Amino acid sequence: MALLILVLCALAGCGGGDNRERAASAGRPQLTPAIGKDLDAALADKVADTGVPGASAAVIYADGKQWTGAAGDAVVKPRQAMTTDTAVPFDSVTKMAVAALAMRLVEEGRLTLDDPIRRWYPRWRGDPDATVRDLLGHTSGLANPPDEFVVPVLRHPHWRLTPRDYLAATPKPGPRTEDAAYSNAGYVLLGIILARAAGEPVTAALRREVLGDGLAFQPREHAREPHAHLYWYPRSLNERVDASDGGPLLPRRNLPPMTSTAGALAGDVPSLARWGHALFGGDVVSDDSLREMTRFHRGAFWEGYGLGVAKSGIDDHVMWGHPGDGHGSHTEFWHLPKERLTIAVSWNDDMIDDDGQILPELLRAALGDSQR
Repeated sequence: MALLILVLCALAGCGGGDNRERAASAGRPQLTPAIGKDLDAALADKVADTGVPGASAAVIYADGKQWTGAAGDAVVKPRQAMTTDTAVPFDSVTKMAVAALAMRLVEEGRLTLDDPIRRWYPRWRGDPDATVRDLLGHTSGLANPPDEFVVPVLRHPHWRLTPRDYLAATPKPGPRTEDAAYSNAGYVLLGIILARAAGEPVTAALRREVLGDGLAFQPREHAREPHAHLYWYPRSLNERVDASDGGPLLPRRNLPPMTSTAGALAGDVPSLARWGHALFGGDVVSDDSLREMTRFHRGAFWEGYGLGVAKSGIDDHVMWGHPGDGHGSHTEFWHLPKERLTIAVSWNDDMIDDDGQILPELLRAALGDSQR
């Protein structure tokens, strides 16, 4: 009888899901109670060490298990604690979602990566051979507006500008480049192109094709409350200023409409981590599309840049993903392809604006005994 049960179970695939999960995580880091405690401690320690008001973080493992944590304050005054449900802006991590939308439209035959920009945007003033691929990979020659345009927008929250205003402020594009030359303007322009290719507003296309629950593409969508307040230092490094205006958009009303497809994504950090884990697991775009996104060339601020995806590393661990540095906030999102581990962390302060402070300690804690 026992043999019969074993045979029937094998034929029916009993425990197949568990087997697949074990196969996916074999030899890779796994979440244990001890590692969970290490992650809690690492996040609390780094928030205290760096002096940021608060941070929210999440780690997704190869077998789907996840750790989430939060420390510090979402709002300094009156004090509100940061939680894993607190919404924050993800800034340039938006580019990863926009690139995924572009690949979905390519899969559907609505555009190709090698379409000339001027096919979709006849007002293009740059290299006539520059393509959609160039915009996605920051090689189109399109630069950002000068600081004389950007700084007043940050200092005057009543200014209301559109993506077209942002593009109008850019200098004439230079020649195409082989190395990535980071361009927010390129992704603002991509938003116009993708809306035309999709035949609908880019918000609707992102929601249908790409985005997961817990994420919002502002300004048409609003992140669920509670919202963090974001803090910056316009006067001196000793004077923290609340950049928030109490409205429904993060960090405030006038920025998401302008930054658009270059930086208007918001939500809670665990939702971002789950979505990104699904993206790099092949559940958002096809395998061919994922290979295109992770075909890296030199340039920008990292070891390489693909299509909406940067390549970096910590302690010899290869990482794919994107940071987001905004007006009073910073996000680090990375996926380790070998370990099939995804990590995301956001904090509500722009004094610490790189991955050399909080992210490395969280990642080392997440990897547990593999680093000891």
